[in-house]
Amino acid sequence: MPDEFHISSLVVHCRRESAADVATALRAMDGMEVHGGVPEGKLVVTLETTTESEIVERLNQVQLLAGVLAATLVYHQFEPTSRREASTGGCRHGTLAP
Repeated sequence: MPDEFHISSLVVHCRRESAADVATALRAMDGMEVHGGVPEGKLVVTLETTTESEIVERLNQVQLLAGVLAATLVYHQFEPTSRREASTGGCRHGTLAP
């Protein structure tokens, strides 16, 4: 079992004519979920991973998709997955700059 669980939020700006295809590609990626913004070309996305490096890898993958103009990490939270750490206040919060 991984030691941590990471939840991140992204805003993905893309060309409006490509937004539906970008959203489809994002939904196909592990841990990605699109919550809205497709008609405007400003997609609101959450990402769940087990490591910080996975966040960086996915962010790079998103930025390389056809039609994507920019992908920005706007929120990052991580927590330990072990019950002992979680129950003793071992929760840590942080941000990750791309």
